[in-house]
Amino acid sequence: MCTAIDMQPVSRAATHFRADVEGLRAIAVLSVVAFHYGVPGLTGGFVGVDVFFVISGFLITQLLLREIAATGKLDLLGFYGRRAKRLLPAAFAVTLTTLIIGYFVLAPFEQKEMAKSAAASALYAANVWLLRQSMNYFAPESSLNPFLHTWSLSVEEQFYLVWPAFLLIVGRFSQKIILLALLIVVFGSFVSCIYLTYGKQAWAFYLAPPRAWEFGAGALIATRPFERWAKQPGSSSMVGWLSFAILILSFFAIDGFMAFPGVVAVVPVAATALLLLTGNNPAGPSALLRTHPFQYFGARSYAIYLWHWPIAVLGTVLVGSTALANCLFFVMTIVLSSLSLAWLEYPIRASHWLAQRSVRSIVMGGAVTLTATVAGILSFAIAQYVTNAAQAKIVASTSKYSLSSESGCLAGFTTQSPIRCVFGPSSYTKTIVLLGDSHADQWTTALAAIAEQRGWRLITYLKASCPIADIPVSRVYSLRLRRLSPQCASWREQAISMIKTQDSPDAILLAQFSSGNVKGPFTNLGHHAVSIETWERGLFGALKELEPVNAKLIVIRDNPTPYHPVGNCLARAEWRRLPFSTCNRSLSLTTSNEVFEAEQRAVSSINNARMIDLTSSICTGLVCPAIRDGVVVYRDANHLTVDFTLVLMDRLAAELIATL
Repeated sequence: MCTAIDMQPVSRAATHFRADVEGLRAIAVLSVVAFHYGVPGLTGGFVGVDVFFVISGFLITQLLLREIAATGKLDLLGFYGRRAKRLLPAAFAVTLTTLIIGYFVLAPFEQKEMAKSAAASALYAANVWLLRQSMNYFAPESSLNPFLHTWSLSVEEQFYLVWPAFLLIVGRFSQKIILLALLIVVFGSFVSCIYLTYGKQAWAFYLAPPRAWEFGAGALIATRPFERWAKQPGSSSMVGWLSFAILILSFFAIDGFMAFPGVVAVVPVAATALLLLTGNNPAGPSALLRTHPFQYFGARSYAIYLWHWPIAVLGTVLVGSTALANCLFFVMTIVLSSLSLAWLEYPIRASHWLAQRSVRSIVMGGAVTLTATVAGILSFAIAQYVTNAAQAKIVASTSKYSLSSESGCLAGFTTQSPIRCVFGPSSYTKTIVLLGDSHADQWTTALAAIAEQRGWRLITYLKASCPIADIPVSRVYSLRLRRLSPQCASWREQAISMIKTQDSPDAILLAQFSSGNVKGPFTNLGHHAVSIETWERGLFGALKELEPVNAKLIVIRDNPTPYHPVGNCLARAEWRRLPFSTCNRSLSLTTSNEVFEAEQRAVSSINNARMIDLTSSICTGLVCPAIRDGVVVYRDANHLTVDFTLVLMDRLAAELIATL
């Protein structure tokens, strides 16, 4: 296919082949692979996909405008026929291989999700599917989807569905009209991208319209006015080397914590566009990009991109993610991509029979698409059939949400106003308020049951990913929104005000994902995590604000955090007949004594405040089991299951009664 990732000509003697573009493909795909394989420092390697988008816009626009200029029309059958035979067979091979190996490696419920993603990928709707699943590209759970990377291929295909028609309309006019039309597309797409990045980041990341400006940037370079400028040798070599340096630096300077794509994506997009513009200058980076190593990886870029991610996902499940394992995964990727290129891609592209009539390639592509879709459906059906009672029990336990979440009481990531929910009998003797994030929310089913038993009223103020500790607004970062979350400070201020003025509580319980917000091995927040000292001051500040309420202040110590998807681990262990103990975690790897001690200091400084520590009821000795007393302990990588909080209900009730 004539995309950035997959267009490698069968013959390098082709009239319009540019070796510098092949070298750019190598840089793009190796940056993506290095990012996914955890190469230290390469925090922005994922922008290699943006490089691909720019190259795609450049190549396809150049190709189509030449055809329009020569013939006054477009051979759409020929266009899509070439796309089909160049792209679909390799994608089908990877899809089928992944589904087969995934059957033996992943648990049945994971196989179902894999099968759905495979079918969406086959239909070039993977980006839309991932968006509907609320799957953030940078979230830890994304690493469990072997077809996550196909979102970008879907974006490209969706772009190509409309781009030929667009160019056919504007390509008949003068160069000025073509340029103006492209500028309008780029500007409109870029504005929508900026807007969505700071409002609905996943939409900006996954959908084709907010990404069209990146293709458009490459398309602009393909127009004749820019071609004429590029032929002027004057400063183009200096521009080329500067752009090359900026592009390489962007792989290290950008990270997944930035609001991306948005303004940040301008850096790699502009650098790539300028490299394409100056690529024919032998004094520029073109000389480097034309060397054998770059040509080798560039020729295999599409196959490498297809193979590397399923290998990483399934390989990590089997052997873990270590430097040695990742090196092995890379070798496997190169070997399989080379075989794929030599035995599948090149023979089909060179097929004389397919080349004779474009409709043959289109029919072949349709058959491959249909077969891949059916393979996904069959994979889902097989996974459904092999799901046994043990698998169903694990899935049921990890899929159950708390009473407050089911009741719509957990405020979402962008919600600023507190949601006040009341549970318990209409006639009550005491009022308990629960204030916190999702780690507070997980206790609501057990607390509501205690309230019913004791004749208490339970009032909740809960917001996802929003710490109660009064830390600076500039440090409250939302992993889901991929940006700072100023709504948290406003929500917390309003919730505390409502508690003071409306509730007259006898006790206020505070619970939050403590270790997830503090610098150290227990957080995914990177440089946005706060120091121990800042966290201690923040908790003290929150307690100090609540002290005038004249209620018992009770801080529930954050539960031990395994930081791996326990439910997935248990289901895989059951499927592969491994002991459940393989999913246990050491106590030292799930708790932070430093955070606990800091919180104890903050609590001890406040009158009428105390701390509840349930760790000994969650973990046994030095081990935090994945299953305890026959009950699954963790719903995901950090939350307790509802079932297990009910196991802890008596212990929690005893602690509350003792305090009250």
